[in-house]
Amino acid sequence: MRIAAGVLLILAGVFNGCAGTGYAFSGAAVGAMGEGADVLAQAAVEAQKNAAKAGTATTADAEAAKKAMAEIGGDAKAMGGGMMIFGFFLLAMLGLQIAGGVTLFMSKAAKFVMVVGGLGILAELGGLAFGVPFGLTNILGLVGSVLAILAAKAYADGGGAAPAAPAAPAQPAAEA
Repeated sequence: MRIAAGVLLILAGVFNGCAGTGYAFSGAAVGAMGEGADVLAQAAVEAQKNAAKAGTATTADAEAAKKAMAEIGGDAKAMGGGMMIFGFFLLAMLGLQIAGGVTLFMSKAAKFVMVVGGLGILAELGGLAFGVPFGLTNILGLVGSVLAILAAKAYADGGGAAPAAPAAPAQPAAEA
């Protein structure tokens, strides 16, 4: 079970690395759009003020436009920041899950593997916060994380230790 868990954990790590890169870049893009909304809000205020001076609009319209654009920009920056943080977490999970898989192969560091398994479960469920549909890669990651926790617990308790080396062959009996 520990070999299967290790393979699934490494596979989930690779998927998380790819997803983490996408989240980090997408978060940066959304954050940049939020900054752009702030610039547009300032431009809208200036345009409304100029229109108010010309007598075609009121300053209340300018303030309402500024408030609406600032709210949109703030929401976009917050969402982009959250996506970037989650992306960096997934990139960190890439390394942790590969290390966890390797330690499973060697039946070492059971507590580390259990922590990585728990973080793997959080990583797989974390995408739901951003509205990403739950798919096959998430299921593989969840199964790998749960199996990793169970396998690490088994060899920590002594029940699933790595197989012992084969015994040396018996020496032929000496002839008398």
